[in-house]
Amino acid sequence: MPLQALRTVTKSQNGVGAFILQCKRMEFHYCDWAGSSRGMNAFLKSHLQAFAKANPQVEITVSPRPGRHPVVRGLYMNGREKAVCVRNMAPSEIVQKATLLRNANGERLRRVTKPVKSMNESVRGVWDPFHGSQHRVAAMAASEKDAEVHIENTNIHGNADDAPPYSEDDHMTLQAYLALAAISSQYVAYILTLLMPSTIVSYINADLGPDPNYTWINVSWNVAASVMVTVGGRLSDIFGRRYFMIAGACIALIGAVVGATGQSINQMIASGVLFGIGGGLLEMCFAAVQEVVPMRYRVFAIGCFEMTALIAFVSPVIAYAMLSQTIMGWRAVYWFLSSFEACGLMLLMFCYKPPTFHTKHRTDGKTRIELLRQMDFFGVLLFASGYISFLLGINWGGRKYAWSSAPVISTIVIGAVLLVSLGLWEAFANLKYPMLPPKSGLLFVPAGKPIIAGVYANMVSYGTILAGLVVVFFCQRVGHERWQQVGFMVVQTALIGSLASVGLDDKIQAIITIIVLATTITPPQLLAFVMISMNIDDQVDIGVANGLASTFRLMGGAVATAIYSAILSNRFASELPKKMAPVIAANNISASSAAGLLKSAALNTAAAYKSALSLPGVTATVIGSTQRAVKLAYVDAFKMVYLIALAFGGVAIICAAFTKSIPKDRKTLRRAVKMENETKVEDLETKA
Repeated sequence: MPLQALRTVTKSQNGVGAFILQCKRMEFHYCDWAGSSRGMNAFLKSHLQAFAKANPQVEITVSPRPGRHPVVRGLYMNGREKAVCVRNMAPSEIVQKATLLRNANGERLRRVTKPVKSMNESVRGVWDPFHGSQHRVAAMAASEKDAEVHIENTNIHGNADDAPPYSEDDHMTLQAYLALAAISSQYVAYILTLLMPSTIVSYINADLGPDPNYTWINVSWNVAASVMVTVGGRLSDIFGRRYFMIAGACIALIGAVVGATGQSINQMIASGVLFGIGGGLLEMCFAAVQEVVPMRYRVFAIGCFEMTALIAFVSPVIAYAMLSQTIMGWRAVYWFLSSFEACGLMLLMFCYKPPTFHTKHRTDGKTRIELLRQMDFFGVLLFASGYISFLLGINWGGRKYAWSSAPVISTIVIGAVLLVSLGLWEAFANLKYPMLPPKSGLLFVPAGKPIIAGVYANMVSYGTILAGLVVVFFCQRVGHERWQQVGFMVVQTALIGSLASVGLDDKIQAIITIIVLATTITPPQLLAFVMISMNIDDQVDIGVANGLASTFRLMGGAVATAIYSAILSNRFASELPKKMAPVIAANNISASSAAGLLKSAALNTAAAYKSALSLPGVTATVIGSTQRAVKLAYVDAFKMVYLIALAFGGVAIICAAFTKSIPKDRKTLRRAVKMENETKVEDLETKA
């Protein structure tokens, strides 16, 4: 390749030197038959020519390596060399590795514990990207056989913003730890808005109702959150997370105030919707916490992150204590939520300062309007409308309308069609930013002992606390995340099946099983977040990746809640007359009184049983027998729910077997982002 030297005149300028690439040769070794070399073979066919043309100053060689993993090797002017194994990597990943080798200088990476300061006004090394004008080497191809190489002055003044957003060995700073504290406070608030209202929902219905739609106080949270989490994740990836997190905290605060002052079930549902919208935006905390810590410690960090929500996991006890010890009753719970949200909002505003829009787009020069135009708003519309329609149909079936009624069938069919249309739209539309690239409750508790009721309500939370310890001390050390997922799914499915054998008086078996089951639920969820974030090619998309995971998790929870609630209600309605028949026969209750007693049993409230005492032949003893019959009917109804859940457990095991463990070479000390206040400190040190 003929080279033509350019005439240049030296000039006195601080920090400017000629750019001399230190890599002189790169070797690409492949295997014809090994499965680990498929990505390398595809790279050689489709990417190598472009890579070589873009780097004419580097000698490129390709040679076979039979029976061995593929390797990319770089040889440098100082006589050193570096090699990277690229087994099982995609072509795009190999391009990234080759680019890193090309830009390296052969020296070993050394961890510097002290800030590096320039003590004189001279050129540091052969090229300094932080001062003066940057230079780049470009090739002007005149034909297929020759090219003219020249050095072009881009006349862009370099500064710290032009450096990569991370290094291979990023240490944690005080600003990073404060950011983690702020993110954790929002996670606690997020869990509180889910657990505390669901704990007291029956008391709300008793005070403001009764209303058959009161379950939507909880369901609306999942619906709104699952729609918002993907949108918020994608938007925060593009525009920065800070103001989306702050918006989520503000909306959740408004939801708490609306709930505290609510005068009807519809207002409480509106509060649940606001909680869901705020929670959907705050759900990106799973992505935010992983960005801040080194990639090697993401599993450990997200386990500790889960354990910080201890106050949220014991919130059912707090809720029942407020019910029994405060004059405001259930409204005190919402005022507690509003005060906690306000404190978390202040912490978020002062301590969480992730990369801004300017930092994220300092190189591409795109504007906010330009990026908004490229968003997949039609996909969001299809998803939201299809999901809500499908969920409404399932929730109505067997309760508000018969399963064969037109409202149920039409809403389910319309929802399914819209969701299928969403898949086709995402697959075939030319989109720049496509949208698609835990909950428990108690039925019977001691009515006269609200604190004990709160302790029972915490059974799942006790297991969740243990789950955080499992993630920190077990999952982080073991690795092999795919097989961990399979193991957790197998244990979950077995324990869910065992719950079908729990009888009315098997309290110890139920408590132990639920705690152990809850211990196995959280680890695979947290592992899934880390596996997804570590396996994506570009950490810039961590928000939308975790957002999609959260969307389907919340959507699955909402759909499962609707399905299982419908099964439970229908099964209970069919079992209750069978369980009540012996009670009616043993006490010689008339047909008219039996109908009223059966109606009171179906309502299963203190007021209903009190009114039933006025029926002829109904005594306190009969009421006691009726309550036991109701419990037996619920036992059989829940048994059906658990047996049906086994089928979903089997599907989960199969899906877990097809996941992908985190590659060891990605478990580095690299951090995906730095806080804005961290960057400013380092800029001052660099410019000193």
